[in-house]
Amino acid sequence: MSQREKKKLTLEDIYKFIKIHPKYLYALENDDYSVFKGKVHAKGFLKVYSEFLDLNLDEVLALWRREYEGGFDAIDNERKVKLKNLDNYSFVLTTKIVLTALGIIFCILFFGYLFYQYKNYTDAPKLDIYYPQNNLLLEQDILDVTGKTDIDSEVFINNQKIILNPDGSFATSIKLKEGINSLKITAVNKLLKKTEIIRTVIYRPGKVNIEKTEETSESTESTPPEETQPIIKDIQQ
Repeated sequence: MSQREKKKLTLEDIYKFIKIHPKYLYALENDDYSVFKGKVHAKGFLKVYSEFLDLNLDEVLALWRREYEGGFDAIDNERKVKLKNLDNYSFVLTTKIVLTALGIIFCILFFGYLFYQYKNYTDAPKLDIYYPQNNLLLEQDILDVTGKTDIDSEVFINNQKIILNPDGSFATSIKLKEGINSLKITAVNKLLKKTEIIRTVIYRPGKVNIEKTEETSESTESTPPEETQPIIKDIQQ
C-alpha cells in the first residue's frame, strides 16, 4: 500500500491500467487471499500488481510462498480428498439393484391391483342406463330398456330379475300401461350393496295417429280431387 501511496494512485486508477478489479487489489494489499479461486489466480494477480508498482518481484514471491502458498496447497489437498470420496461413493448399477427395483415395482402393482379389486367389490355396483331417458313420452306400449352394470352384479327392474350378458350389459322389453309408468332399476352385488335408478316413462297411445287422421280428413273435405271435377261438369250439362 505504501508503494501505491508514494505513486499517489488509488485502486480505481490502477484498475484502469492493469484491469484487475479493486476488490482483488485491496485483498492483495491486506494479505486476504480468501477472495481468490486458487493459488494460480492469487499468484498471477500478485505478480502483475507487484510489477506495476515496481516492487522486487523475487522478494514478493518469496514472501508469498513462505507465508501464504502453503494455505492454498492445504485447501487444494482438501478439495482433492473430497472429490476422491465422491468417486468412491459413485452410484454403480448392479444386477442386485435392478432385481430389487423390479421386485418393489411388482409389489406396488400387485397390492395396487388387490386394493382396486377390493374397492370395486366393497363399493356399490356401477349402473348405467342407456335407454330410456327420464320423462320419456311414448305412443307404443312396448319399451326397450338397455344399460350396463358390473359383471358380478344382478339387475332388477321393478323387482323382476333381468338376464345379463357376460360383459354386464343388458337389454329387455317391458309392456307399459297407459299413463305414467315408473321403472325402478336396481343393481345388487354379492355383498348386497345396491345402486338404484328411477326412470319415469309416459305412454299415450294413438295421439299422433288421431291428429294425422283429422288433418287428412279436413284436407280431403276442403279440396275435391281434380279427377272428379270434369265428371261433375258433365252431369250438369
